Amino acid sequence: MASKEHMKFGRATLGVVVLGGILAGCGGGGGGGLSSSAADYWAQGYCSANAADGTLIYRTTWGDAPDNSSQFIEIYTSTGTVYRTDSINRSGAGSSNITIENLAAGVYEVRARLFSQANAGGAEIGRAQAILDLCSGGSGGVTRTIQTENGVSAESMTVFPPSASISQLQSMRFVPLVETAGGKAGFRPKDGVDWTALGGIGTVSEEGVLTAETAGQGQVRAQLNDTALSSSAGVEVSEFVVEQKKWTVLVYLNAANDLYSFSKLNMNQMEQVAGNPDVRFVVQWKQSKNAFAGSTFDGVRRYLVKQDDTDEIVSELVQNDLRQDSGGSLDMGDPQTLNDFITWGETYYPADRTILILWNHGNGWRRSPEDGLPTRAFSYDDEYGTSIKQWETDEALNGHHLDVIAWDASLMQMMEVAYEMRGYADYIVGSEESPPAEGYPYHLIFDEFRDNPDDSTENLTKAFVDGMLENPLYFLRKITQSSIDTTKLEALRSSISNMGEMLTDNKDTIGAAVQAVRDDSQSYSQSGLRYYRDLYDVCIRLEQQGGVPAEVKDACADVRAKLLDAVVWEGHNGKSPGSHGISIDFSPASVFASARPDYIKLKFAADSLWDEWLGLAP
Repeated sequence: MASKEHMKFGRATLGVVVLGGILAGCGGGGGGGLSSSAADYWAQGYCSANAADGTLIYRTTWGDAPDNSSQFIEIYTSTGTVYRTDSINRSGAGSSNITIENLAAGVYEVRARLFSQANAGGAEIGRAQAILDLCSGGSGGVTRTIQTENGVSAESMTVFPPSASISQLQSMRFVPLVETAGGKAGFRPKDGVDWTALGGIGTVSEEGVLTAETAGQGQVRAQLNDTALSSSAGVEVSEFVVEQKKWTVLVYLNAANDLYSFSKLNMNQMEQVAGNPDVRFVVQWKQSKNAFAGSTFDGVRRYLVKQDDTDEIVSELVQNDLRQDSGGSLDMGDPQTLNDFITWGETYYPADRTILILWNHGNGWRRSPEDGLPTRAFSYDDEYGTSIKQWETDEALNGHHLDVIAWDASLMQMMEVAYEMRGYADYIVGSEESPPAEGYPYHLIFDEFRDNPDDSTENLTKAFVDGMLENPLYFLRKITQSSIDTTKLEALRSSISNMGEMLTDNKDTIGAAVQAVRDDSQSYSQSGLRYYRDLYDVCIRLEQQGGVPAEVKDACADVRAKLLDAVVWEGHNGKSPGSHGISIDFSPASVFASARPDYIKLKFAADSLWDEWLGLAP
């Protein structure tokens, strides 16, 4: 199983109440048999009834499409997640059909993309869309037929859903439905629809996603280019009510990398323990189909997590398709993106106490040249090839002070990292090790917060340690976890600096001892360029080495005492037996030389003599 160092579907409720009823004019072919509740089911993201799986019969008339053309069929959930796909090659036929079975009950968009060559090859020359309602079949399920037609002029256009009521900050996706005179879904150019939000209620993306910004009444309007056809959906935006709670857990869930497959697992775990309204999870979640085609959605979303015990994602989608000024998805490897998320979360979901969880890859204080990716540090966004460097902490966290910062990432519980972040949190939680790619077992950690939200912050951080050690799936994996009191880091920094000075003063006589300690002390993801060692273990082994001067041993003993004072909770299993809660770079000078230009950017280097020691270490 890959670790979070090397690797790190469902439907979502929009928190929306639809005002209108059935979409008028859908037709029996294009609309897939819409019930009067289809718009409601679309808005809430799932069927309220206990409906069984359904079947889609898809029929198409090729018209003037090339003889070797093809269609790629995509079935989307209301939040824009691709649920199922299929395809058809024309092979000279006038019409074709396919049957897609075992579709989970729900209301979906069916999108047919027409390509000029077989197997979805060549250019995309047309696109048709329809709504598929599989909710109304009840426990017996239902079979729906959708028909599309190419080469026939459009006669009507509607927007689904026809009306909606949402809150400020929330998002909702609308679908343009273009039909021919025969009531079939007509193909039109792929970029043939322009969207506009009217009434100053918000903005709407090119994919029809409205992000509500201002309370009031307005419309979402779709215009079919080069025609007189247009349609609008009425939207009422209510004022967002800000409520103070006991805890807000901000999760910066950057899954735009090879850890994407584990992000749904962690969201489901959060949903399991979201039953206490005083403990809120607010998540910024990114996936990138450009970087990893198997991702379940594309782009950046913000969720308020809702309690649920199923494998589906039923949390409230607050904002969807968040983009940069340049138009691309938010870059979650940009420190300013992290800062903006914290600001947004604290503004709209204030709490007496706040946790920030950083979910992603990690590499301690270093970049990752050993992986051939010199830009990587933490929060890898593989859509852009970016990450946040440890010396960019001020930009990422400036203006904020959290109660807890927790690293759901590899190798981050280092002195160099903790010292950099000491002014931004009361407690820092994380792993010296490279933990399993499945990451934090959120259901085992936050059940303690759910049940005892008034306990002290220090006591509650122990739940991170207990949760990692109590997860049966991790019994045979390398597990470490600790909680650090940041008010004690200054004293530890001073002690380590003194230890570095003593090592430097005696470097000519302790070379063999230092190399033996480096070889034998508890290491974490050793590589040719990464020498991370448990700080306590280094100290105790130096003290046990013969020939080490007393002043070095005394300095080491003082570091151990200060470390024990700083680490308020620590746990590890037998796979990492020499762990005590804080690691440190213990590289030889020959390796440190190439990393020194980065290391001296750290506050720990500026405030201590440890970099001077690393520059001379045998």
